[in-house]
Amino acid sequence: MKLIKSDEKGKTFETSTPNFKVLYRNKNSIAEDNTENPEELIFLITGDAEITLKKKTWTATAPTQINFPTNTYHKIKALTDISFIVFEN
Repeated sequence: MKLIKSDEKGKTFETSTPNFKVLYRNKNSIAEDNTENPEELIFLITGDAEITLKKKTWTATAPTQINFPTNTYHKIKALTDISFIVFEN
């Protein structure tokens, strides 16, 4: 895996498989706060996260799967240190 981003939020790795990333986010950081996205399939591997999809917000505990439709507002807030896999279609 190749490290493509590292900052105060955490780290993002690119894999040799197209449209597949592994992300680590630090507690209280926010990821995926956008509306311009391809369809995304998220696998929360470790930790707890607050998930927002459109106007609905809930707490997700690993392990779990979350689907974000194309061009739909979504946000992931790390309630603990988290790790997750993203598949983009």
